[in-house]
Amino acid sequence: MFDERQRLETLKTIAETLNQCQHKEDMLQQVLKQLIQITHFESGWIFLEEEDIHLVADASLPTALSHDDKQPMCGEDCYCINSYKQGSLTEATNIMSCKRIKKEIEAGREDTNGITHHATVPLKTPTETFGLLNVAAPNRSTYVKEELDLIEAVALQMGTALKRIEQYEKEEMRVRLLEQLHTLSKRVRNAKNIEELSYITLEELRKLLPIEAISIHIQGFQLGDDEVEKHVQLYHHYELSDQKDMLNIRFRRRLKPMETDTLDLAIEYVDLSFRDLRLQDREKDMARFNERARLAQDLHDSVNQLLFSVVLTAKGAKTLTKEDSLTQQLDSIQTMSSDALKEMRTLIQRLKPHGLEEGVLSGLKQHADKIGLENNVSSKGTHRMPNAIEEALWRIGQEALHNAKKHAQCDRVSITLHKQQDHAILIIEDNGKGFDQEAYENYPSFGLKGMCERAETLGGECEIQSGIGKGTTIRVTIPFS
Repeated sequence: MFDERQRLETLKTIAETLNQCQHKEDMLQQVLKQLIQITHFESGWIFLEEEDIHLVADASLPTALSHDDKQPMCGEDCYCINSYKQGSLTEATNIMSCKRIKKEIEAGREDTNGITHHATVPLKTPTETFGLLNVAAPNRSTYVKEELDLIEAVALQMGTALKRIEQYEKEEMRVRLLEQLHTLSKRVRNAKNIEELSYITLEELRKLLPIEAISIHIQGFQLGDDEVEKHVQLYHHYELSDQKDMLNIRFRRRLKPMETDTLDLAIEYVDLSFRDLRLQDREKDMARFNERARLAQDLHDSVNQLLFSVVLTAKGAKTLTKEDSLTQQLDSIQTMSSDALKEMRTLIQRLKPHGLEEGVLSGLKQHADKIGLENNVSSKGTHRMPNAIEEALWRIGQEALHNAKKHAQCDRVSITLHKQQDHAILIIEDNGKGFDQEAYENYPSFGLKGMCERAETLGGECEIQSGIGKGTTIRVTIPFS
């Protein structure tokens, strides 16, 4: 039994140990050993509740419970843990038959050191519980109030220390995660291209979180682990850059709330970096196209027209002479000028983007055929469109057809091109499932936003009309001015 002096000395010794420890497993192991040494209890063990309830500390376990690397202490199938999980174990209990020892005796292992029952008490603070403290003595099936009061006081001390360590570890984790998140954000911002950004993303995410496997699917190829096995709790899938790229991650364990928040921020940084690089690539493509379009327009307006004039001049000059030698020279001039004019027209045509060689409508029809959309095309008007407008309508039409196939899940589209005297109108209608425009008004769709931005850059507008079950109509109007 314990008198008040022994009780205070025990609590003082344990309090000193608790104040010196910063890691919970070491702290629990040291405190448990001290408790067994300075009391008449001869064995003890502690179960801690983290992702599951498991053994974290023990002292002087009988052989029946410590063989095979303490295998009998694994698992949650015992009376004390069941009571704890059901919420019925709220204070020290002194009559708790040990189911684990019963199983070992039934299996023929009777080296239990005379232990059959143990006292058990939850490790807790006034507001939280962390696990269980069990102590036992040989040939005892009950413990007096003084003994239970002591282990309850010790359990409260341990629970308070666990709370302190938990808060310390959270702060330590927060600092580490913020430092690594800062490094990740800095590196992804400095990536020069999509491939470099992909490698940086894989490398930094592995440093940031307990990742078991990770892969990124981008621009038609995959980086990282060959296959990321799916698991309902450990598998995470992210779509980057408006679903054009995919990131798959499998973790070694369930993430803590702070880790989940950090992961969400990291994915936002990575996603914004992918979008920024894609916008830069688009700007470079636009710059290259504008230069090609300017060159094609200059050739058409200057050299092409001059060659055409030479052909007409040579043809007209032949009607003004009857000298054979002069007529032959004029024939030669006309033939060479005609050949040069054909080559110039071919060169101008090659300066147009791939897909526009035969015009916007033909290019969109070929694209619809390529992605498996039944299509009906029609055209009104014969006015010639500037190259920049042809390119814009071609890119907008490509995106509209892509959306119709992937998101609207339609099988048929109608494409109409009106070429008026001072403007062009492109209309693409699908028979897909449509969407609620009000719900998607602020939806961050890179595709829809990009279509409108292309039209607005040239002083035009892009109207989108849709409804659930009513299909979608894209109407693009761009003035030639």
